[in-house]
Amino acid sequence: MTRIVVAVLLLCGVSLAARSQERAASTSFFLGPVDSVIVSGNMHTRAFVILNEMSIAAGIPFTPDMIEYDRNRIYSLGLFTSVDLYLDTLGTRSILRVLVSERWYLFPVPLFGFRDGDVKRVYYGAGVYHNNFQGRNQKLFGSVVFGADPSAQLSFADPLVDHASGISFGAQLSFSRARNRSEKEAAVTGDYDEFHYDGNVSVGKRLSLAQFAGIGLGYRVVEITDYRPGRTVSGDGIDRAIYASFSYMYDSRDLAEYPSRGSYLSAYVSQNGLGTSTVNYTAFGLDMRTYLNLPLSLTLAMRVNGTLMTGNEIPTYAHVFLGYGDRVRGYFTTVFEGENVACSTIELRFPLLAPRVFRVNGSLLPDEFSVWRFGLGLSLFADAGTTWYRGARVRLQSCVSGYGGGIDVMLPYGILVRTDYAWNNLGRGQFILDFRHAI
Repeated sequence: MTRIVVAVLLLCGVSLAARSQERAASTSFFLGPVDSVIVSGNMHTRAFVILNEMSIAAGIPFTPDMIEYDRNRIYSLGLFTSVDLYLDTLGTRSILRVLVSERWYLFPVPLFGFRDGDVKRVYYGAGVYHNNFQGRNQKLFGSVVFGADPSAQLSFADPLVDHASGISFGAQLSFSRARNRSEKEAAVTGDYDEFHYDGNVSVGKRLSLAQFAGIGLGYRVVEITDYRPGRTVSGDGIDRAIYASFSYMYDSRDLAEYPSRGSYLSAYVSQNGLGTSTVNYTAFGLDMRTYLNLPLSLTLAMRVNGTLMTGNEIPTYAHVFLGYGDRVRGYFTTVFEGENVACSTIELRFPLLAPRVFRVNGSLLPDEFSVWRFGLGLSLFADAGTTWYRGARVRLQSCVSGYGGGIDVMLPYGILVRTDYAWNNLGRGQFILDFRHAI
């Protein structure tokens, strides 16, 4: 049944996409280039942070669709409660004005949520977060978390150390005590804890409006409370390793939290060990997504992603799973474990209420909290995925799948709440409440 649903959604998507392209070709037209782009309302944010997200620039012809695209790209920075773009004329000059309302950027953060989206695993704590340090979109964050998987973290990220050349920099120190995720190991000895200590730095370069590449170097220590062969590579239950990574990202999505057009590609390779310890394995990751803007305000969203491992022994703490971060709806709370994972999703979305900005009048609220953005949408979906160990044959019968529909609620400050009902390939249904971003 699930395969039939997937096939129907794919056929509908291809047909509607063709019609959408025909319609776009007949209705899209270029406007003359503007003489300048002027940003206002940015009391704290530097103008180049906004301009670097825009496809429209002085002297370049553009279409009306590009205005809406740039508006969503600026909103996706997570710095503004509202973004408006409009054309203005001053004598013979044509001006594109960008008007923004800023979010509050420095505040103590009460932390509360559900680990991996599981409502039975509550975490809570506090942190201090500067979302726009020096007005350069720099992120400065420190936190202490209790409850499920307690942790402490201090991080800094600057996406534009040198905005002219597009160089970025990041650094992080972190500690966490994580409950073992392997149900197979827990069935043998019961649950045990993993202590993770990590420090890393990264440098990247923005190659274009949509492309980014980076390298990272770090040092990680993993210690477990109940040693058993395979849980760590080292025989004393403590793994210490230097790791290095290379990543590439292409992101042309319009609105990151709930895209309706564009594409996303993220690929990385991470070498763990670098010959400095008994740890020596390599992880390859790939995440591909595309979004087709269809007639009747429909969006067809598709995603394929996975992780592959090579090298020597893969410790249990490095295993990959379905049922934590990545999930198959219909098997939402079921955990599948392996050294490799692959999964896919297809969704057909319809906005009941396209994201809109509402201003709350009241003297008690500062400007940064008086502009709220809401949206409401419906979706039909089909998911499939599998995990496997190296050397094992991957069979179609080993894949699990599910399909269903739901309601997506977009709340202020980029929060998305999803309520779905899904049936799996065995015909069993389940209600799902999820607090993560859409694909």
